[in-house]
Parts: sequence; C-alpha cells; structure tokens
Amino acid sequence: MRILENFFSNNVIVSGSGFVLISSMLASSVAIAAEEVPVIKVQAAAIESASSVTISPADQDYIPSDVADVLKSVPGANVNKNGPLTGIAQYRGMFGSRVNVQLDGLNVAPAGPNWMDPPLSHIAPSQLDSITVIRGVSPVSAGAESIGGSINAKTAHLPYSDNGEVAPHGSLNTGYDGNNKAFTTGGQLGVSSERDRLQLNGSFDKGLDMQAGNGKDILPTQYKRRNLGVDYGHSFSAGEFKLGYSNERVDNSGSPALPMDIIYVKGNAFTAGFQNHADSSGIKWLADVHYMNTDHNMDNYTMRSAPVMLGAAGTPLMTRYALTNAKDFGYKLHASMPVGNGDLTLGTDGWMAKHQADVYNPNSAAFSLQNYNGVKRDRFGLFAEWKSALTSSLEIQTGVRYSRVNMNSGTVSASGFAGMMATQINTLASNFNASQLSQNDNLIDISVLLTQTVNDNLKLKLGAARKQRAPSYQERYLWSPLESTAGLADKRTYVGDVNLRPETAYNVDAGFDWQSEGIYFTPRLFFKRVNNYIQGTSQTNGTAYNFRVMQGNMLKGGGFCTANPLDPFCVPLQFSNVDAEFYGIDAGFGANITDHIALDGTISYVRGKRKDITDNLYRIAPLNSIASLSYYGDAGWSLSAEGNFFGKQDKVSQTNAEQKTGGYSLFNVSGRYAISRDVELTAGVNNLLDRFYQDHLAGYNRIGTDAAGQTSAVATGDRLPGEGRNFFLQARASF
Repeated sequence: MRILENFFSNNVIVSGSGFVLISSMLASSVAIAAEEVPVIKVQAAAIESASSVTISPADQDYIPSDVADVLKSVPGANVNKNGPLTGIAQYRGMFGSRVNVQLDGLNVAPAGPNWMDPPLSHIAPSQLDSITVIRGVSPVSAGAESIGGSINAKTAHLPYSDNGEVAPHGSLNTGYDGNNKAFTTGGQLGVSSERDRLQLNGSFDKGLDMQAGNGKDILPTQYKRRNLGVDYGHSFSAGEFKLGYSNERVDNSGSPALPMDIIYVKGNAFTAGFQNHADSSGIKWLADVHYMNTDHNMDNYTMRSAPVMLGAAGTPLMTRYALTNAKDFGYKLHASMPVGNGDLTLGTDGWMAKHQADVYNPNSAAFSLQNYNGVKRDRFGLFAEWKSALTSSLEIQTGVRYSRVNMNSGTVSASGFAGMMATQINTLASNFNASQLSQNDNLIDISVLLTQTVNDNLKLKLGAARKQRAPSYQERYLWSPLESTAGLADKRTYVGDVNLRPETAYNVDAGFDWQSEGIYFTPRLFFKRVNNYIQGTSQTNGTAYNFRVMQGNMLKGGGFCTANPLDPFCVPLQFSNVDAEFYGIDAGFGANITDHIALDGTISYVRGKRKDITDNLYRIAPLNSIASLSYYGDAGWSLSAEGNFFGKQDKVSQTNAEQKTGGYSLFNVSGRYAISRDVELTAGVNNLLDRFYQDHLAGYNRIGTDAAGQTSAVATGDRLPGEGRNFFLQARASF
C-alpha cells in the first residue's frame, strides 16, 4: 500500500500502488497537485496528522479476505492468526482486549470466548472504507482501555448526489485467490439526492483449505461468510443523521489452532449516528450508538476428526460442541467547542456486554458445563481533552478520562463427570460460586501529546500517558481449566481470578517526521511499563491442578501427568497480576528515486519482558520490515515488487512453553491497471518463491486429520505455517 503525502499542508491522500498517480493522468486537478508539491509514496500515513495511519482497502494492490491482515503494513502493527478469518490485532506487542479496536467508533463484543470472531472479522473487505491506527500514545478521546493502542475501522458509505438530482450510486469489489480457490464479491448499491441516501450492502466470501509453501493443505482452513445490510443517511444544514442494519453469517470455517472450529456465527447489528457542523456557538456534536446480538456454534468433530476416547459404555467422552452468545450495546456522545486558542472536547461513552457459553457432548445428554454463565461487563466513561497551539510552532493535545467497569457472573455448574473428576469439578464450581463475583474497577487515563514544528521538513513528536485496563471476562471468570482464553492459542489450559487488579501502563513515545527532496522517514522510540500486567502463572497444586492432572492422565493415557507432573500439558495457568515492560522502535520510510520509481516501507521491533521474574512475554512479533519498489507508467498502470523480512524470534515465553521460530523472507509482485477512473484491475503473486515459513504470531496446530480422514501436512503441536504461493486477480468498479 502506498500513499501520497503533502508534508507542507500536513494532509494525506491515501492511495495504493500508484493509483492516485494513475488517476492523476486521468484528472488534471490531481496532476496539478502532484506537480506543485513533492510526492512521497510510503507504506502508511495519517489523515490530518502523522500521529495516525489510515489504510484504505480500495487502494491496496491486494485485499485479503481477513481485513485485519492489512494492519501488517502499519509500523508497529501485526496480526495474531488462529484461522483464516480470526485475525486479532497486535500493536507493539499487545493484542486482544488490550488494543482498543472499534468499528465505526464503537467497540464490539466477540461472541466466541476464544475470539473466533474478533472485532475486525465482522467487516468483509467490500464493506470496509478504511482502518486507522493511532501511532504511539492514543488520546483519551479515542476510547477507554486503550492500554495497547487504538484502531478504528470504518464501513463504506455511498456519497450524496452533488448535482441536485436523484441519482444511482454503487460499487463492486470482486476477486479470486488461486491458493485456496477463494472467491469474494460484494459492494454497495443505492440511490441518493443532495439530502438523502439509501444503500443496500452485500458480500459473499468462500475459500477452501489453504496450502502451505510445500503445497500441502493446512486443515481445516476453509471458510464461508456472507453479509447483508441496509444503510440510510440524511444530510441537512446542521449536519447528518444515519441509520444502519446488518445481518452476518459465517459457516463451517476452520480454526486449527483452537480446540474447536466455527460451525456458525450469526448475528444482527443496529446502528445510529448524528454529527453536526459547528453552530453559531462553535459547538460540534458527535453521537453514535449500536446494538449487536451474535450467536456462535462451534465443535470439535464436524470439520476435524472427532477425539477417539470411549467410556465404559462405549460412549465417546471428549466429543464437544459449544453454544455461545454475546449481546452488546455501545454509545458515545462528544461535544467539541473553541476554548481560548484551541478546542475543548467533552465526552461520555459506554459499552455494556453480556456473554453466555455452554459446552455439551452430543453423545451424552448428561454432560454439560457452563463455561460462562450470564457474565456482564459494563463500562461507562467521561473524558475531557484540549488541543491547542501553545506557540506558533508547538502544539499540545492533552486529556483525562475516567472509566468505571462493573462486572458480574451468574453461578456455574457442571454435570456428566465421573468419579474423582466429578468431585474436583464440583469443588471448582462451588469455590467459584462462593467467591465475590461482583467486581468494580475505577480507571484513570491521562495523555499528553506534543508536536514541535522545527521547519517545513521536520516535526518532533513526544507523547506520554498513563493508561489502565480492567480484566477481561475470560481473565476474571474462567473457573475450570479450559482454553477459552480470547485466542491465546498456546495449547495451555487456564483458570481465572475474580480478584484481579486492573493493569496500569506508563507510556513514553518519542520520534520525528522528516521529509526532504522526495525522502520520508518517521521513526518512533517507545517504552511502556505495565504494573499488574495480567499473565498466566503456573499452578502446581490445588483443585484446578488436581483436576487437570486427572484429565491429562485420561487424555494422554498411561498416567502421563502423574509421571510428568510439571509437563506444560499437565499444569494449568492462572491469570495473575505480574509486572511487565515493552520497548522498541518502528518507522515508516519512503523515497522517490525517479519520476516513475518509488521505494517505500516500514520497520518494526518490539521487546516484551516480565519484570517480576526472568522471562519473556508471549506472542511478541520479531523484528520485521517491508520494502516495496514500484514503477508507475504513463498510461494508467503500475508494477510493484515487495519484500517482507522477518527475523528469528528466540526471546520466547517459558511460562507459556512458547516455541522459537526462525527468520524468513517473502516476495510479492503485482500489477495494477486503471481502465477508467471508475474501473480498476489488479493481479499478482504473493509468496512468489512458494516459501514454507512459520509466522511467530500464528497459533499451534491442533488437527491430525480432518473430518474426511485427510491427514494434515502440519504435525500436531507445530506452529501453523503461512500461505504458500498465491496467484490473485481482483477488480473494483464504482458509479
């Protein structure tokens, strides 16, 4: 992905593989702008400020089926993968609920307790307008519990008519991937006037099992997803009002790094919003609200071979399916007004989520386990933020936020266990039910961002913050040793702790933005100390340990855990408060080599360590870099060659029994042709050399054979490999 950045006006036009440059050959206004201002094509950049990075899938050479994957082109960002549609955002070493991921400005609750449907999976590529990542310290206005950063994905909306007449509008995105024979299509179709717009949204994605670099299938990695919706907007002199509805369904999608696969995820979402132009007093209002209700069914026998373990009566003991549900309601109300020589923003927001997860054995009606029962997690916040020019060259953005998190759970139970296992599981349930399930946390966030303009070519950046996050519902209310851990995918079982304290992070982020004569460089150094960081710690005694030893003996056979009491398979981890720190550097860079040739890329490094003991933190991305060389022709076409370079990761977590990974490099080539201003084709090859590699952020394989009896090319317990060579063709059109 490339952009055109005007450092003199501090505005950014997002493009991809020279698409804006191509369009400039078709539109004289763009051509004039390109002539007047030096153009830099780089991997990612900000809109209105180099403090954030915005990526538009419509401007990419290649649009992945999992839109989370586009984050890899952002300095410091990456993605944890457990399956084809399970991308969990990572930023500077933190991932999951530590990263404040929002859809259209509001948080959404995954229905799967193992995050098989993470927030960004709810948007298909054809429905995505852009993803914005705030670099470094995020302001308090970006949202609560942003200890690991802030990411906002915006859905696509058709424009209002600008000619005073009612007119149809539409867009279409379609594509094919050869590696897994995947097909995707979708877009928007609607009609609009100057005041009203009405659009229908739709998308369909389907893929077969993915192949690794050795040409063998990774099982099961097939997927199927469709989305339908309607969106209405009304524009008036004071602003805009909008309403939306969407219905989503995912069917039979594999997640080989998790104990179960997706049988379905289905849900409905309702949204409403209002934004006004400044009135006579200069006040701007912004309001958004949404409600989502999502059901999720998963099992360990439809897409993979069922576990073979029979009871005394010949009944399969370990066949499982789970029914889960998430309901969440989110809102925000912001008011911005001029104060002195700056702007003051006051706001309130809230996010109320309820979770249910029950596990069953389809071959034994007596078996049931309440994984999470009526868990509630309600968050309410207030903030104030001021942005101003302290001097002609020094800007400040500072604010304070207060959030209240109220959590509770219903009592739990389990049935269908036998002998001592029944005694142990009932003891765990009784102890949990007798604990203080109602918990409340008060969080305070403070952020300060300074920008010093040295000259037209150089800006210095400094950010500092105190950020807090309350425990997730998994960390607090997982009462029996299970792997429903928001997608950690480390093969370990966990138990929660209702008395966990909130995490508190102290952040410093410093760097600069420099450009001169067609060269661009934006490095950032960062340090983050986290008190009460929530991390699994080994439990080698107590009821949870005894239960896991008995379970491990049954699963492994031969009294395995009795003979190997400290084997990671036999030792559950309990979510606990420890101390940790993160530090590193990331940067974007770019250069115009000639009028037709441009180089751009990113480099990222992060180190995560425990401070209470000598150990590393789990699932930290290794040193990595992207470099792309592009040629832009004079007739609406471009060619790009891209290298992705990853160092080895040997600084792994002993606590999580994490495996090391080796370094590797991948090469991609692509071409792009604009048939007209409204129709564009792209084609290319990802992983050109068909390299076999293991992404350190991928989970570990759980599958020996699929449901049809086909043996996986990946050994059970090995880290999942990445996709092999993939020929792709994609087309985009609009009217």
